[in-house]
Amino acid sequence: MHLNYRLITACLCGMLAACGGGSNSSVPTTTPTVEVQKPAALLSGDALRAEVERFRSSNNLPAVSVTIVNQDKVENVVAGTRQANGSQNVQSTDLFQLGSLTKAATATMIGRLVEQKKIRWDTTIAEIFPAWRTQIRPEYLNVTVEQLLRHRSGLPREVNDGTIEKALPLLTGDLLADRRSLAVLLLQDAPEYPPNSKMVYSNIGYALAGLMAEVVGGDSYENLMQKEVFTPLNIKGRFGFPEDVGSNNNIGHTLVAGNWKATPAVIDPRYAFFINAAGGMNLSLADYGVFLREHLRGLQGQSNYLGLANFQLMHTPVDNYGMGWGIANVPGLGNVSIHNGTELTYYASNRVIPSKNVAVAIACNCYNEATISKLDDFADSLMQPLIPK
Repeated sequence: MHLNYRLITACLCGMLAACGGGSNSSVPTTTPTVEVQKPAALLSGDALRAEVERFRSSNNLPAVSVTIVNQDKVENVVAGTRQANGSQNVQSTDLFQLGSLTKAATATMIGRLVEQKKIRWDTTIAEIFPAWRTQIRPEYLNVTVEQLLRHRSGLPREVNDGTIEKALPLLTGDLLADRRSLAVLLLQDAPEYPPNSKMVYSNIGYALAGLMAEVVGGDSYENLMQKEVFTPLNIKGRFGFPEDVGSNNNIGHTLVAGNWKATPAVIDPRYAFFINAAGGMNLSLADYGVFLREHLRGLQGQSNYLGLANFQLMHTPVDNYGMGWGIANVPGLGNVSIHNGTELTYYASNRVIPSKNVAVAIACNCYNEATISKLDDFADSLMQPLIPK
């Protein structure tokens, strides 16, 4: 049985369905560090490169990048071209649009602000935006940072067109002010369900958490990510799409009449500025592996980047979701964290198995529903040595 199948049946990978329940969470205080088992014989080196190229070519994909973190070693393999049928080979430093894999990075950035005592996990919207007490629905006033990051805020998944239309006359070009103007409009609509009663996936919730970070951090979300995530981990990240910065970069693709076609970003530009905290991050998968490694180290109590309790909290499930991670308890493996992400021209997904000190991430500069299933199956196949028979 494939790992991804186990987790999908636990209501995780796509995060498209509510899992129900109404429990609360708090920072673990007695949970021990993860007991790491002996190394598994995962593919590496030439064998891994050959297998990635075999998979890419047999499925006629433009480019595929795979990163395996195994016992602290980060190994990245890339295969293919930046553009379908193009002459520029993809490089290990090339960026991929990681979609909702951004969410765990956003939660991590906020974890840094928590440790700097600039915000708490239970800080409410009303505490950060006291002027909103008379401008938004009262149901949202006591929604916390943690509830936003766990998709328990009552907010819908996406911004609707009607709200965008109402927001347009209010936009000034000031990034932080415009985000707040749109947020106020969104919070004037009734919640879809009572806050903290269940988990319903919401990109808007992450946008709101990013706004709260901007206030306490005194800077834009993007700059805070640079200061608190990219620079400390010595990785190179940006927001938007890789092709935004010009030539010599990856290009996103969709499948048109059976052929991969380079496709401009399909996210509504009127909305994109608001949603970076939910899905805007670009990283090479080599650098993304460094991020995953820090989470593995943190869960073992071996990180100086963030404290053990906060790493544990992010990977502790409430209704099968942590903060930026879907989580399931898999027999023989313990808790496994997983997520996927797409802005519909790229695709990426991850699996993190703390008990084995192993993680894998896969990305393609392409998107198609049948193709992402193949990518996930391939990522699962790389993890097969870990799965109990």
